[in-house]
Amino acid sequence: MSILMCVPRFLWKLGLFSLIRFIFPHSIFSYLYYLVWFVFLDPMMWQGIGQIFGGVYAEVFYRSKLPSKSNYICKADYILPFSGKWTVANGGVDRRMSHSWSVISQRYAYDFIIVDEEGKSYSGNNKSVKNYYCYGNDIIAPADGVVVKISSKHKDSRVNGRKAYCDTWDIRGNFVVIKHNEREYSLIAHLAPNSIMVNVGDTVNQSDVIAKCGNTGNTSEPHIHFQLQSGKSFFTSVGLPISFSYVNALEKTPQWQRENRSRQTEPEIVDGVNKIYIGRGLEVVNT
Repeated sequence: MSILMCVPRFLWKLGLFSLIRFIFPHSIFSYLYYLVWFVFLDPMMWQGIGQIFGGVYAEVFYRSKLPSKSNYICKADYILPFSGKWTVANGGVDRRMSHSWSVISQRYAYDFIIVDEEGKSYSGNNKSVKNYYCYGNDIIAPADGVVVKISSKHKDSRVNGRKAYCDTWDIRGNFVVIKHNEREYSLIAHLAPNSIMVNVGDTVNQSDVIAKCGNTGNTSEPHIHFQLQSGKSFFTSVGLPISFSYVNALEKTPQWQRENRSRQTEPEIVDGVNKIYIGRGLEVVNT
């Protein structure tokens, strides 16, 4: 697929598609023009459309009972999908802190990075993925389960510490989906090339190393995208609020907050169970 994308992009840069459309103004060529643009030149567009239709499906299927922290408690005990201290760069369990509230499958997703005492996520040149502190770190299974889907064909996207790039056709890049319970699946995305250590059908135990952090897919810098969803599908599943077990989220990152002008959140204890909700700006670590 990556090779197929290169040819239309090259022709597009040469202006040949626009020239063909000018010479042959018939509507069918206009449709072809936009089809090439949507499918080959902007793969994120068709995946975005898939998520929009998936959201409509979820709204119809769940009606007014979409999962939220007020009506859903995780069946499994989830830990963070990594070892060591990381920062919640994006995500939370309410609209204000949500990763992507309007994208129902990603409503309760998280992006995690590692920052230093100055609030920076890299050292040296920010155009090299290997200079980011989290790049290449072990990614672990957040709970016991069975691997139901993987993707490992994508290379790292470019990085400059600011703009997001997607140098492949899947915004998730390399990823692993694990089934933990009926209608409770985790998705871990942006994994490093050639780093996935599990196969579909494998049984994993909580804290087993399954891959390494990378920069594949749609990403502004190396990080881990982690979400809990109601099914295997990235498009038709609904996001589930994650109540974490055995996680310390009391330390904050004021330097990172100031640099990114991000709103701080507080860890929230889940009533009746020994679990917490986390959100943007917190430093988190498995206990």
